[in-house]
Amino acid sequence: MARVLVVDDDPRLVKVVASLLRRHGHQVESVPNGELARQVLRRGDVDIILLDVNLPDINGMSLILQLREEDDTTPVILLTVRSEAQDQALGLQLGGDDYVPKPFNPEVLLARIEAVLRRSAAGASPGAEEAHGDTMKIDSVLIDFARRQVTRDGAAVRLAPLEYALLEFLAINRGRAVSKEELMLRVWGTSRGVSRTLAEHISRLRRKLGDDLIVTRSGYGYLIPAPRRDRAATTP
Repeated sequence: MARVLVVDDDPRLVKVVASLLRRHGHQVESVPNGELARQVLRRGDVDIILLDVNLPDINGMSLILQLREEDDTTPVILLTVRSEAQDQALGLQLGGDDYVPKPFNPEVLLARIEAVLRRSAAGASPGAEEAHGDTMKIDSVLIDFARRQVTRDGAAVRLAPLEYALLEFLAINRGRAVSKEELMLRVWGTSRGVSRTLAEHISRLRRKLGDDLIVTRSGYGYLIPAPRRDRAATTP
C-alpha cells in the first residue's frame, strides 16, 4: 500500500484516479494546485506524486524542478495533455520518473505507478550485498548498497529512487554490457514504452556522477566498465 498524492485541478480525473488506486489498496490524497501540494509534501509521508503539468498557480515542470533543487526525491509521474516528445523529454530532464499523456487508460496508469513504486522501495535489490559486499568504489564514486547511498569525491549525491535503482543494477553487473530491454524490465518492470525515460535517467546520472561512469554501447545498451585489471577479460 502506497500513499499517493494526486495534484490536479480536474475533479473528474481526480475521482477516477482516486477510485482506481483505492480499489487496489492505496491511500490517496488530492490537491488542486502546487502550493497545497508543497504543504502536503512537507509532512514527508508521500510515496509517489501524480502531477498535472497545467496547474492553476504554477507549471508542473517548474514545481518538479523546485522539488528536485530542494533535494525532495519523492517519485513523480507527470500527467499532461502534451504528448510531444520534447515535452516528455523536458519533464524527465527536470526530475520526473515517468510521463503519462492524457487521456490515459486507467489500468496503464496503475501499472506505471506500481512499476515506479517497486523501484523506490526501501530495500536494496536482492543479491547486491552478496555479490559485491556492502560498498563498491568506481573511480571517485562510492556506492553503499546497504544504506542505498552514493558519494562522489566524499560528498553525498542525492539520487531519485529510479536513478539509484538504475545505477545499482549497472554496478551489480559491472563489466557487462546490459541491454536497454533488460534495464527497462529490471528497473521499470516493462521493456516497452520507456526507452526515452531510460535515456533521460542515464543522462541525469552522468550529470551527477560524471560523464565517464556509464558507457553507451551503441545500438545495444549501457555498462559500467570493469576495473582496469579485468577489462581485457570482460570487453566484448
